[in-house]
Parts: sequence; structure tokens; C-alpha cells
Amino acid sequence: MTTNNHPANGPVSLDRLHQISEILSKAAKQSDGGNLGYAMADAVKVINGVIARELVRREHSVWSQTTFGDVDPVGPLKHLSKEALEAAAEPSDLSEWADMQFLLWDAQRRAGISDKQITLAMVEKLVVNKQREWPEPKDGEPRLHIIELPAPVVPEPATVNIP
Repeated sequence: MTTNNHPANGPVSLDRLHQISEILSKAAKQSDGGNLGYAMADAVKVINGVIARELVRREHSVWSQTTFGDVDPVGPLKHLSKEALEAAAEPSDLSEWADMQFLLWDAQRRAGISDKQITLAMVEKLVVNKQREWPEPKDGEPRLHIIELPAPVVPEPATVNIP
């Protein structure tokens, strides 16, 4: 009986990302300067960005759980709408964007939704959105897709035969 339990077949842990980054970084330094060396150096940059973001996400998760306890995702989602309005008022304020990201992460975690599930849903939703009709863009206004209303049902005129 063969099992497919090699670590390469499972999720990549944060520790494994650190290992991969170190391996690629060393290999890039030992490279002869060709495209492979540049590709490895670029991969290290991407991995290090993923690690940095994941560390912030985990730290926020611990803080949020400690601070707010076991609550459902509705509170963070309602709070998100408030932060979105604040970001709309000050689009260049990165702290508002950070608040929105924290609240999205928090609601997602509290709902038990994985990044993989979100990504798959995004792929599906993008297909739907691409098939919809959209009005012309207008700065500062939401653009809601055009909903085609069904044609109204108009009864045929009644015909009465009087003898």
C-alpha cells in the first residue's frame, strides 16, 4: 500500500517557507549570475513578503482573540463597513486600509473560512462579474451591475361576446 504523505503534498508551513527562502538565497548567491540565479533571488523576495504578512496576520489573530474573545464574524464585518467609509473619506490614509485588512482577516478566521476557500470563491465570482453589464465609471460612486428586469406581463385585452 502506497501513501502519499510526503511533506511536499501538504500545506507549506511558515517554518518551511523560512527554509525554502534560506535554500534559495544561498543557491542564488552561488549562482553563476544567469537567469536561474535572478529567478531564485526574486523567489526569495516573494517568499519573504509572504512570511512578513503571515507573521502580522498571526500576531493580529492572537491579539484579536485575546481582546475580543470567542465572537462570531458579524461584529468585525459591521466594523468593516465603518472603516470602509473612513477609508473612502481619506483614501490615502494607510491606517484605514490596515484596519479593513485586519477586520477582513478577523471575520474570515472567526467564520472558519480558509484562504483557499476565499481564493476559489474569488475565481468563481470573477467569472460572474466579467459576464455582467456595468454602468460607466463615475468617481466617488459605487458601480453596481446592471440588473435586467423581466419584461412586464401585460394581460391581453378581454374580449366579450354579447349576443
